[in-house]
Amino acid sequence: MNLAEQTAAFAPAYAAEGKRLKEDGVQFLQGHMVDMAGGLRSKISPFKLAASGDALNGILYCVSHGDGQPIGDTAFAAPLASDANGYPNIQAVADPASLRQHGWRPDMASVIASGYMLDGTPCFADPRHVLRRADERLRRLGFEARVALEYEFGIFHADHDLMQQGRYRELKPWGHSLVNYDLVRSGDYQDLVTEYMRRLESLGIGVASFVTEYGYGMYEFALTPKPAIEAADDALRAKLHLRELCAERGLVATFMTRFQPPGKESACGAHHHVSLWQDDKPVMAAGVNGLSPVAQDFLGGLLNRLRETHVLFRPTINSYRRFDRNAWSPQDVSWGYENRVAAIRAITTPTASACRFEHRVPGADVNPCLTVAAILAAGAEGIEKGTKPLPVQAGLAVDAVPLHTSLAEATEEFAASDFCAEAFGEAFRDHYALSRRNEVAAFETWQSQRITDFEWQRYFV
Repeated sequence: MNLAEQTAAFAPAYAAEGKRLKEDGVQFLQGHMVDMAGGLRSKISPFKLAASGDALNGILYCVSHGDGQPIGDTAFAAPLASDANGYPNIQAVADPASLRQHGWRPDMASVIASGYMLDGTPCFADPRHVLRRADERLRRLGFEARVALEYEFGIFHADHDLMQQGRYRELKPWGHSLVNYDLVRSGDYQDLVTEYMRRLESLGIGVASFVTEYGYGMYEFALTPKPAIEAADDALRAKLHLRELCAERGLVATFMTRFQPPGKESACGAHHHVSLWQDDKPVMAAGVNGLSPVAQDFLGGLLNRLRETHVLFRPTINSYRRFDRNAWSPQDVSWGYENRVAAIRAITTPTASACRFEHRVPGADVNPCLTVAAILAAGAEGIEKGTKPLPVQAGLAVDAVPLHTSLAEATEEFAASDFCAEAFGEAFRDHYALSRRNEVAAFETWQSQRITDFEWQRYFV
């Protein structure tokens, strides 16, 4: 839909929901939009739902990770926003399906908006539009994807002086042990977890579990499955509200994929669980360690396009610190039944409705709109073309096609991919490649200005 069609379609819901929420005591609104890094950029305003949309500075789709820390590269130049075009506004249209009242603060509601260009076309850089495009492709084939994400992350005691100085390594992990599945890692652990679950439940977000993970300060939560767009929205909100709750308690949460040296303790994954449904019935199961023909084709598509879409699953310099299949972080294009060292783990038990694929490549630093879009688009192409999967692997793959070992390599294959241009739009493909090249350039600039510990220890004497 173009801008006029979309706002007209949303108008009745704006009126009805606006009236209901005002009667329920809502006074303020958090307006969110999704940036390239998978964060929610937000503003707070008096509660209102504008049928015409709100002005949005297009540069928010061009901001760098950390807004320029530590070298000051606040944004990357792109056709959407640059010195050449003067950084124009576009329109943000709130999706009423994403409107939620906050149970822990009833005077506050929040909504997620999508961007539209001033000519009325959907903004090519908006991650929710990219996901919607992939979801509609799969639905045209007669299938609905149900998706659930699980996030591993770190929690530390906040020390704002250290954080402002960039001395994150000196922060103290929350909890006294590194044992996983531990209820008494700290005295306030259970209280934080149950409060977090209550808050997400008030937003309609289900938490299947919350556990301590292996490592000091390491934790994990798993969300319950939803249709694709809602699942991505849930994932974005779950991260935001965990950070919010931690901040209230003098803690800070991180979703960087590795904050311990490689080989030490755990790294932070974000495994994606995906199942296919038709007419509200599961269609992937074919018994224990068996997949239906449509599930095989979907899997074939995932594997066939994994290298081209790899940068979406490992989007930062830090993503490749997690690269270690001995720690169950896949390094190649592979799959297997109940195989945690493969890129795709096929789960076929205990029931047909539980049959699903676990995509094990993504880290906690992904944009869930884009990773889910990549899974749906590749899987849909597999169904369209009848793409059969590679041979199944019982353990570590032998002679499998390797995945890229650096952000630069993964970015350039994505940038050259005709599939990515067709699946996500050529303008988005090129825009996202610019954003990743900016990450590579930022790191290389920072590195070039420093003499490393390796150099001091190896060459000084």
